[in-house]
Amino acid sequence: MHAVIFPEGEAQKQAVMKTFHGFTKERFSDDQIMDYFMKIKGLQNLSISSKTDFWVKKYLLSPTKIKLNYFEQVKFYELFMNFPPKVEAGASDIGIKTRTPNNGQENPFHKSQPKSFLRQELA
Repeated sequence: MHAVIFPEGEAQKQAVMKTFHGFTKERFSDDQIMDYFMKIKGLQNLSISSKTDFWVKKYLLSPTKIKLNYFEQVKFYELFMNFPPKVEAGASDIGIKTRTPNNGQENPFHKSQPKSFLRQELA
């Protein structure tokens, strides 16, 4: 399961740990963080149609060892729901690479768009 979730190996895992410790302010141990991350990302990567071991499914469907507060959950989903992201030129060096939303296209529902633009898109 580690090979699927961390295709770049141990360095990628350590970058996740460092980032996670940063937004939780060191409240959790490495073991607790990995449990949370593996269960959330494991469930995201689990295909219903694929054959998965009973014990792996049981582990992934069990409750996590930690509970994040609202702000930590938001930060987690912002950073990790599309993990591992595609590499971009000039990406930050914290180990988590950035991803361009909508493949570089402008979001038609963004607040800064004029209302007339939104009406055109929705019509």
